[in-house]
Amino acid sequence: MGKLSYLAVKSDPVALELTSSNFNDLGDVAKKLANHAITLIGLGFGTSFLKWLAFIAAVYFC
Repeated sequence: MGKLSYLAVKSDPVALELTSSNFNDLGDVAKKLANHAITLIGLGFGTSFLKWLAFIAAVYFC
């Protein structure tokens, strides 16, 4: 039997940069979503809860 050869996985710096940039963007979006959710709860939990309930019901029944 011959010598086994393995494929070397090379890191592409551009791909690593894009991946880290995407994760940073996802983190920013998550923070904004949390801030908006907290604002909605603070402004009127009952109204926003009913809006979400209506939205979920409309999506479910369509």
